[in-house]
Amino acid sequence: MKNYSIPMKKNKNIFFCFLFIPLSFCNAQELLTLQNAIEMALKNNYGIAIAKTNLETATANNTYGNAGFLPQVVLNASSSLSNSNIKQDYSTGLVIDKKNVGSTNKNISSTLSWTLFDGMKMFATKEKLEQLQEQGEINVKIEIENDVAKIINAYYIIVRQAQLIKAMNESVKVSEERIKIAQKKFDLGSASKLDLLQAKVDLNTQKSAILKLKADMSNYKAVLNQLIVRSNENDFNVTDSIPLNYTVSYNDLKTSVLKQNDSIRFVQKNIFVSEQMVNEINALRLPQIGANATYVFNKTNNQVGFALVNQNLGLNGGLTLTWNLFNGFKTNTLYKNAQRQVMISKYQYDQTQKQIETSLLKAWNAYQYAMEALQLETENTSVAKENLAVALERFRLGNANNVDINLAQKSFEDAVSRLVSARYDAKVVETTLMKLNGELVK
Repeated sequence: MKNYSIPMKKNKNIFFCFLFIPLSFCNAQELLTLQNAIEMALKNNYGIAIAKTNLETATANNTYGNAGFLPQVVLNASSSLSNSNIKQDYSTGLVIDKKNVGSTNKNISSTLSWTLFDGMKMFATKEKLEQLQEQGEINVKIEIENDVAKIINAYYIIVRQAQLIKAMNESVKVSEERIKIAQKKFDLGSASKLDLLQAKVDLNTQKSAILKLKADMSNYKAVLNQLIVRSNENDFNVTDSIPLNYTVSYNDLKTSVLKQNDSIRFVQKNIFVSEQMVNEINALRLPQIGANATYVFNKTNNQVGFALVNQNLGLNGGLTLTWNLFNGFKTNTLYKNAQRQVMISKYQYDQTQKQIETSLLKAWNAYQYAMEALQLETENTSVAKENLAVALERFRLGNANNVDINLAQKSFEDAVSRLVSARYDAKVVETTLMKLNGELVK
């Protein structure tokens, strides 16, 4: 069975440095990498296990024996014993009248039958079994791709959440500093208590937001644990970055997707299988030629009669010709239905191809937008961070009020939220493009 691997490329993009300082955690939890999560899913996921089992069945069925190439050998053996009363009157005047007369019979035979020609049906059947096995391999890859895409999205939404929490913690530090400044001003009588109270309100609002973010992250972790088939009680940490590595042109994608997309390849196999079924049915119109050979040993022992021992030992063989000349047009009906199935398979292929082309265009447009938005939000977050630092310093010097600093904080929080969401959205679309192009799983 083919082993599938997940390409993990080195991150070449430098994200906003403020966000990608390694996250620190209070407790020593497991660090779950994306690669580890995928490996767990490949071992434990039920859908993948079912697809692999179906592939094993298709592989086991793909033999020359199932296709009809090999002969059949049957061994038969029997032994019988009889006891009877015999009375025989012969024309010669001989009379036999005996009771409890025993008789035994032993028979052993071995028969070989071999289809030499069946209208080329066996060749069509073998090719059909080959296509079904290859289709099973593609189905396993599709199942793995679907699960890997879900895991990637589930993993990086946790990373996104961790980055939002980190950014909110930075905003909390600003609010704590605001409280210190407002308390000092209030103690000196240079400001009213309103600034102090407002700073405390803003701090509590941010802490409440962090609690909500952490609760959502716990739910996201539960989803990922379910995907990799392990208990939700397993808590873990994740890496602190969302790498974007995919570089390809739309024209190259349009060409390669039609060749590499696994959904297209799967329905294409349906066409090949249907065509071989047509050949199998067409073979019913031709004669079948078979060879057979039988080796027989038969021995009968009688206590009474002219032949007390009768034994046969020998080999016989021959050829058979079978030709179904007319069966009520059943073969014609089967043949036409099989041809219709070929047409249906081709329609399904064209339909799937159009759907994939549309999905590719939509994903590409979304990717272009996401990358442009990411660049814009990266610059915007840098400006918002600098603006927050300036506002805090002006508040310290008494040149800004609570409204100014609160607005700067809100702008910073919103900018970071848009930035991490833009990067996550870009990652989701990148994963979709790789999946469409058959590159998510090698």
